[in-house]
Amino acid sequence: MELRQLKYFITIANTRSYTAAAKSLFVTQPTLSWNIQQLEEEFNAHLFFQTKQGLQLTEKGEKLLTRGQKVLDEFEGLIEDMHKMKPGKKNLKVGITVLFVIQYMEQIVQFTTMNPEVELTFVQSGSVEIQEKLAQNEIDIGLVSFPNYESSIEIERLNTSHSQYTVSVVLPFDHPLAQKETIEIKDLKGYDICSFSNDYVIGNILHERCSESGFHPNIIFTNNNWEVLLQNTLTTKALTLMPQALERISNFKNLKWIPLKDKANFFEIGIAYKKNQNLEEHAIRFVNFMKKN
Repeated sequence: MELRQLKYFITIANTRSYTAAAKSLFVTQPTLSWNIQQLEEEFNAHLFFQTKQGLQLTEKGEKLLTRGQKVLDEFEGLIEDMHKMKPGKKNLKVGITVLFVIQYMEQIVQFTTMNPEVELTFVQSGSVEIQEKLAQNEIDIGLVSFPNYESSIEIERLNTSHSQYTVSVVLPFDHPLAQKETIEIKDLKGYDICSFSNDYVIGNILHERCSESGFHPNIIFTNNNWEVLLQNTLTTKALTLMPQALERISNFKNLKWIPLKDKANFFEIGIAYKKNQNLEEHAIRFVNFMKKN
């Protein structure tokens, strides 16, 4: 989903009219229709339905409007703040995963409050891709999970309340494996799997552990959006591997989370930076703050 598409959707939702939204946004109605169709295909759900009273939101449309409006407001506020930014700001580009955004947002806010001269820019991706970006000098710092895939970077373990995470197998309640208390990698053989890509450690580890167990995982769908993965898991009656910490914020009540019993079920979290590279003072402050909070 692009921010442009989100803005289109919110404008249509607020005006309850493609015609009015098109005039407000200075685009054509076919352009709006195509973008909404792309969103519905991505989320595998209708966002609007037509009634005698006019255009109405579906349940998922209402959720996207509520949460999407906050995202759009934050983004537009960020743009405004960027334009108002005074010279002398120190920029720090940080790679981070969705899980770590959720787990470490309080610490990040504390750091920015205490260090107003430091402007943090976040690059969201999986830990594997973040490590690659760090090795290629595309970012300054990375909040990633082990293992270390890049010899040119250093990852220091975090001494915080969120210093590691475990993995669950997520599946529908009527799935053949749903009655198990724990699930092993070998149990996945022959079942359809929705998976993160190899940009994420879980996607990488899935292939490695299945190969070590003597089979190839039957992956039917790949995506890096955890909510999209859960939706397709529910729709296709498949299963997926997911950080256990995401269960508490998941809205998919028709899916069961079962602990993965495997040596690859426990991942430590660390803060990464390029080896043999002198970090600037504000980057060192960020590293030290995140290691201890």
